[in-house]
Amino acid sequence: MNTRIKFFFLIGIVLMLIAGCDHTTEPEPQGNLPILMDLSPAAAYDLVITQVSVTITRGDFTQTLDLTISGNNASGNFTDLDAGTYAIAVQVYDATALVATGQGIGEVIPGHTSTVNITLSFLGGGLVVNVDWSDMVPTNIREVLFVGNSHTYYNGGVEYHVNNLVHSAHPDWATNISAYTVGGATLENHFNDPAAHTAISSGHWDMVILQEQSSRPMEEPELFYQYAILLDSLIVQTGADTGFYMTWAWRNNPEMHIPIVNAYSYIGAYLDAMVSPCGISFYNAIAAADTINLYASDNYHPSMLGTYLAACTFYGAIWNESPVGNNYVPAGISRTCATFLQNIAWQTILQYNQDKKNLPAKPEKISGLLRLISGRD
Repeated sequence: MNTRIKFFFLIGIVLMLIAGCDHTTEPEPQGNLPILMDLSPAAAYDLVITQVSVTITRGDFTQTLDLTISGNNASGNFTDLDAGTYAIAVQVYDATALVATGQGIGEVIPGHTSTVNITLSFLGGGLVVNVDWSDMVPTNIREVLFVGNSHTYYNGGVEYHVNNLVHSAHPDWATNISAYTVGGATLENHFNDPAAHTAISSGHWDMVILQEQSSRPMEEPELFYQYAILLDSLIVQTGADTGFYMTWAWRNNPEMHIPIVNAYSYIGAYLDAMVSPCGISFYNAIAAADTINLYASDNYHPSMLGTYLAACTFYGAIWNESPVGNNYVPAGISRTCATFLQNIAWQTILQYNQDKKNLPAKPEKISGLLRLISGRD
């Protein structure tokens, strides 16, 4: 990952909130419209797709985006859109030849992300674009277990606040978001703890989220990787997905930031697991408003603001929905401050998902260790 964290959000939000969390004016909520396109059917017709251009239109507003092509997929993201229904037009090129066109509509909901899936298919010898809106329904994750230590259980538990965010946005969802925590525990401790094995195997979890002791990814990354892989094997056997809770640099040791980001990003990519970039959310929030206090008095545990920021980051990372505009705000946090943290969390997720595509290759030492532990190529 680039050592410079690229981070952008609305100028209006910056001007309103950069001095802290005391203003009362709130921005109008907006939404995003990611585009995902499957190009694999074109290969059967010896077409090499070199450009996919998507244009969205609503009234006098129009915007065009050339999707990023990677293998048989093309993707891009229209961001900061006003609520409403947009017309979508697609043009697909092989070199300079236009080989397909298509159109559809998409609804932008304030504070939410509505993913548009587009698949190339062939009908009667011609190339046709089918637009499938079914993935506008949120992902079906309802049972989540956090496995960690005090970074997880501080301030009532991050799982408690994630659950409240979910219930605020989706009161009809029946969720079970729980935690198994031991103070100071590493993933190695959890792997060697029969009670942790029971917690993972006894629930019908959709996802189990692992939180390593906060300094180990920097100081002993090999042990972090080793026990993350071993716990992932247990989790996968239960039918659940693995996720990771990326923690943050201690207030008095900012040099921890990049090693932690890289370590969690490597293991997330290696295991194809969700990573909630809470540590980057901390970094970005402080960069945007250095008077904000995200730390407890010990300078490494989270304050309530820090826990709420982490919860908003988890909400966006797990369900791919923006937390902006969510009505759940813990006591003692102003609505304006909550909106600031919600925006930081969501913009961090969007940027992280883009930046992690550019991660450098794993160091050979790490690659060899992973092969040795897991038996994978």
